[in-house]
Amino acid sequence: MGRCVLDLAARDERFAIAAALTAPGCLMSGKAIRVGDRDAQVVERLETECDVLIDFSLPAGTMAWLSVCEGREIPIVIGVTGHDAVQSARIREAARRIPILLSANFSVGVNAILELIEPLVRALGDGYDIEIVETHHRHKVDAPSGTALAMARELQASRSEEGEIIFGRKGPTGERPSRQIAIHALRMGDAVGQHEIHFSGCGETITIRHTAHSRETFAAGALRAAAWIVGRDAGLYTICDVLSSTAKRGLWP
Repeated sequence: MGRCVLDLAARDERFAIAAALTAPGCLMSGKAIRVGDRDAQVVERLETECDVLIDFSLPAGTMAWLSVCEGREIPIVIGVTGHDAVQSARIREAARRIPILLSANFSVGVNAILELIEPLVRALGDGYDIEIVETHHRHKVDAPSGTALAMARELQASRSEEGEIIFGRKGPTGERPSRQIAIHALRMGDAVGQHEIHFSGCGETITIRHTAHSRETFAAGALRAAAWIVGRDAGLYTICDVLSSTAKRGLWP
């Protein structure tokens, strides 16, 4: 994802690349990579001035860059998923001092689906079983995806009575509880990302599916978020804040 963000930023006149950051010990550290019409040095430390940092590393990487951003009062856009409770609390704490935009998915389509869940669940009522199936490439290190979790929590909150969220099934499970929401995670090949929400009731099934065709859709969303968050007050924002703001100005396609 980092390389994809760099490539798009190099083609976007709103941005100038200050540094291509990597984790300590990375084989690429110290090397130059071609980005657009210039070379960018891959570095382990942020020693140049910048207006915003975009993080698509790992949970531990988020913690490291968060401290850097706090110390230098730099806004940060976080696209990492899989933070544990302690790390999530650390992000919320830092958001009291700097603007942070945290999102499990930077796709416009995915976030539009999240906005549609509550009115759809209200229209269908509680008589529909809900299952989520998400598919990602074999190298993804967390399961289920942050997007699937966000969908499940929105579905859960939209029902008149919350049901439990489970992750797959195994063994003699017994009859399916009516308000249960199950998430199934597939990891295979080079799949960029697909999420399906199935609503199944008496005599019909409704499926909402989002398929990302390339990582550019996420990188473009992250850059949109980066341009938006510069100059904001300290706080914890999401991509929905960006989309709702730009939609009001006629900029959301």
